[in-house]
Amino acid sequence: MLALDIATLQIMGAFTNLLAGAIHWIPGLTGAGRRKWAYYWGSGKLLIGGSNAIILIIGYDNTAFFERFLNIVMMIGLCLEVHSVTVFGERSVPRPLIAILGVLLLASIGLMIVDAAEFRWSFVTLGLARGFCFLGIMGLAAGIARRERLLTGWITAALFAAVAPIFLLRAGSLMLTLIDPVWTIEGQPVEEWMIGVALILLTLTHFALLQMESERTQAMLREQASRDGLTGALNRFGLRGIEAALRGPCALALIDIDHFKALNDTQGHATGDAVLRLLVDLAQRELGARGTVIRLGGDEFACILPDWSQADAQSFATRLAERFDRAVAATVDGPLYPSLSIGVVAGPVDRDLDRLLTEADRAMYAIKRTRHPEMSRMAAVR
Repeated sequence: MLALDIATLQIMGAFTNLLAGAIHWIPGLTGAGRRKWAYYWGSGKLLIGGSNAIILIIGYDNTAFFERFLNIVMMIGLCLEVHSVTVFGERSVPRPLIAILGVLLLASIGLMIVDAAEFRWSFVTLGLARGFCFLGIMGLAAGIARRERLLTGWITAALFAAVAPIFLLRAGSLMLTLIDPVWTIEGQPVEEWMIGVALILLTLTHFALLQMESERTQAMLREQASRDGLTGALNRFGLRGIEAALRGPCALALIDIDHFKALNDTQGHATGDAVLRLLVDLAQRELGARGTVIRLGGDEFACILPDWSQADAQSFATRLAERFDRAVAATVDGPLYPSLSIGVVAGPVDRDLDRLLTEADRAMYAIKRTRHPEMSRMAAVR
């Protein structure tokens, strides 16, 4: 079997850990809140890379006590990496993992004090710590990927899922050789290749959280671009985003706030803004997860109601108008109170809402002219 130069991979691993540590640690010092993850991730990488580098320089047979101490330092670095992922995902470290790492850390310290000459047990505890830490990071990364729909989170989880069993198996086989000297590890070349592959995969994880942060930032920017900054409702850009997924029957409610311009002119834009936010809040609470509110512009809104019938949509419009009338009386202080004109239509849709929007617009203005006859006179003059 082709020989593998493990020493070269270890040197590369130490160097890339140090490089990743410096890249994360320095910017992480100035980070705040969730961005603080970079400081913990960088600190862990620096401790692991520095300890590996020192061990490679002094060799494994020179100062056993110092090597065991450096292994404990690496275990602390691994704990910092786990902590950084919890900060990144705004979660806490799983309690079983805390207990396991605490036992392994205490065991490593105790063994170093009891028998400073025998350092192989230190590699057992370090290997176990690596395996369990990587399993913890795998679970945390998968949770982040699931909650935030991050593809890079699933890739990170897969990398750590592939690496963790290798270190656990290596630690287990080394433990057997220490317990029973007769036990021999067969297939040494295969084992070396497993460790080599693990080191290569670990190199790919050094900047995994940066990639996840980049994808998260892009998703946040897309979300911000699709939302109205004042009300939080989707804007026209966001409407086109959901339009592509619409299939089958759909209802649409087009909403216009009557007397809104007069309200702004008499009571100020702050009151007008409060009324806009009130409408979106009432509509979204009424819809729940069954529909979406879009601000088309100014005081005009639309509610997309997938799989709703005309009757259900009309009932929603009636309830919303009544709730708005009651709520706006407590918000607006003056003789002029805004109200809602809502046009409702329903029909099949296939990634094209323009037809429903046009029909709903006609229905909405028909209601507005019925409720406010002066609008018909103004239209005739024009």
